Amino acid sequence: MNKNTPCLILITALLVAGTTSVGAQNTLFLRDSPIAHMDDQDEAILRETIDAVVAAPDGTTTDWMNPATGSKGRLQVLDTHEDFGTTCRHIRMRNEVNGRKGGGVYRLCLAEDGRWKFAPNAENPPGTVSSPDDDV
Repeated sequence: MNKNTPCLILITALLVAGTTSVGAQNTLFLRDSPIAHMDDQDEAILRETIDAVVAAPDGTTTDWMNPATGSKGRLQVLDTHEDFGTTCRHIRMRNEVNGRKGGGVYRLCLAEDGRWKFAPNAENPPGTVSSPDDDV
């Protein structure tokens, strides 16, 4: 198994609009993304940061960095809302790895099992459109 496979699966979940199985998605489009170039340490730090930011209040911005690789990113909680009785949050994520920048706005919803799961965006919330060149 490629060392980037777990991270590619995570990012596929972030980017895919729909509720299809993440494992069934084609991840080739990610080969030039920052995520595809993260090492295991980068992935672990990003996962910890995602866990922390989904538990934080709206407006919270959390940065991550791996001093060993120079990889870094920023996550921000944009809003929390109810969607058909389910609590959901919009999170802006920006990452930079080996000079590659990328990110976007992602929607996470609290599942019945108590875990936050990535869900499709119906539309981007106002003021959330950003470009890959935004500063991390």
